[in-house]
Amino acid sequence: MNVVKQVLGHHVISGGESHSGWLPKGAAVPKPMPTSDVALDITIEFDGGGYLLCWRSSASGITGDLWYQTLDDAERGAAENFGVSTDEWQIIP
Repeated sequence: MNVVKQVLGHHVISGGESHSGWLPKGAAVPKPMPTSDVALDITIEFDGGGYLLCWRSSASGITGDLWYQTLDDAERGAAENFGVSTDEWQIIP
């Protein structure tokens, strides 16, 4: 796969989610997940048929990806999920 764009060291807040699953009657509600500031390396990679929005943090072990049909959709996904603005992208020749 070819990396076409990247943002290195983009900071996001991870965690903070409240419990959303089923609990038995009378059970204590768990506290929200702790939050932490995480630096992510975010890339958009072309796989020959679409674009993978990939993210990883070596310090916290957070990693994942989402597939999009177009580059614009992948950039929009990065904005919606991680707050990456258009001017933050570094184009990879």
